Amino acid sequence: MNEAFVSVLDILENDPSGAGLKPIREDLLNMDMDIRRNMDRGLAPDEMATARTSRAMIQAAESILNKISS
Repeated sequence: MNEAFVSVLDILENDPSGAGLKPIREDLLNMDMDIRRNMDRGLAPDEMATARTSRAMIQAAESILNKISS
């Protein structure tokens, strides 16, 4: 993975419309759906705890995007 880190704030600064956030939102949605599918299939208790924590982090990231882009 040789991609350079790009801050969301840099994306917003260079794209006031916020259109540059669309791929980030799509990535978050895809991650959340993948985790949810695995949860629905059934996980061991420790894996379920990790999945719930991961989903909470994704939802927090979505909330932050909403706040900084509004």
